[in-house]
Amino acid sequence: MKNAVKKIIEAKAVLAPMSGITDIPFRMMARKFGCKFAFTEMIDVNGIFYKNLKTFKLMDRVPGDTPLGVQFVGQDVEKLVYAAKVSRDKGFSVLDINAGCPARKVVKTGKGAALMQSADKFGNIMRKVVKAAGIPVTVKIRSGWDDDNLNYVEIGKIAEDAGASAICVHARTKEKMYKGKPDHEVTANLKKALKIPVFASGNIFTAQDAKEVLTHTASDAVFVARGALGRPWIFDEINKCLNGEDEVCSIEFGDLKGIVKEHFSQSVRYSGGIVTLKRMYKHLAWYLKGYKNLNEVMKEYRNVKDLESFEMFMERLYVEEKNHLKF
Repeated sequence: MKNAVKKIIEAKAVLAPMSGITDIPFRMMARKFGCKFAFTEMIDVNGIFYKNLKTFKLMDRVPGDTPLGVQFVGQDVEKLVYAAKVSRDKGFSVLDINAGCPARKVVKTGKGAALMQSADKFGNIMRKVVKAAGIPVTVKIRSGWDDDNLNYVEIGKIAEDAGASAICVHARTKEKMYKGKPDHEVTANLKKALKIPVFASGNIFTAQDAKEVLTHTASDAVFVARGALGRPWIFDEINKCLNGEDEVCSIEFGDLKGIVKEHFSQSVRYSGGIVTLKRMYKHLAWYLKGYKNLNEVMKEYRNVKDLESFEMFMERLYVEEKNHLKF
C-alpha cells in the first residue's frame, strides 16, 4: 500500500474535497483542530488543461497544509492524464478522480457521477490516469445512478483492477443527491468485495457518526464533508472519540468568535479581500447555525468591507439568553 494512502487510513477522518469550500483557509482551520489529511476543492480538469490561472490557484499550498490530496472532475482522458502529471509535479500526496458528484451542471457534461454510467469509459480513464500519475490514484463514487442501477461493486472492481489505490463511496445514489439517510450497507458490501482500502462518505456529522460507520462497515476511514461546515473542531472530536476519550469540544461563544475571526484573517491572507467577503458569508452562517436572529446578523455582515470592519462586527456581536444573537 502506498504511503499516502496509509496516512489517510491512519488519519481515520479526512476533510473531503468540496467545491468552493475546502480552500487553504478552511483546510488550515480544520488542521488546527486535528485534521490529519485533507483534499483541495474539486477542480475541473478543463481549467488545468487550458492553463487557467484561477483554476491553477486552487492547487496552491502553504506550509503545514500537508499531507494533501487533489481531486479532479472530468471526463476527457487526455485532460485527466495531463492534470495527473501536473499533480505529480506539484508534489501532491494523492490524486482523486471524482466519479460521484451528483450536481446537475456536472453530470450533464458527462462528469462526476455520470462516469458510473459507462463501465468501459470509467475503466479506460482509471487505467490511463493511474499509469500517468506516478502518485497514488483514488476514486470517489456513489452507490449508483438510481435505485435501479446500483453498480458500485462493479465500478469498484474496475477501479481496483485498473490500479486504484483506494476507493471512497458516498452511500447514496446520484438521484438522491443528499436527501434521506445514506445506506452504509453499500459501504460494508464494497469493503467485503474489494482488496483495496474503502473509505466511507455520507452524513458524518458527529464523532459518534464516524465511530458507528467505521465499526459497522469495517471501512478504513471516513470522509467528512458537510459535518465540518461551521465545525472544524469535528476532527478533534472524532480523534478523541476513537481514542476512547470524551469527544465533546466545549466551544463557548467567545471561543467561537475567536475561531471565526481567525478564519476570516486566514482568508484575507491567502485569498484576498474580495474573495474573503463572498466566501465568509456562507462560512459565518454555518458557524452561527442554531443561534436565533441569524438573518439580522447576516444582513449586518453585508456592511463589512475589510478585516478591520469584520473584527469590529465580531466584537459587537454577543449572545443573550436562549441563544439570541445581538449587537
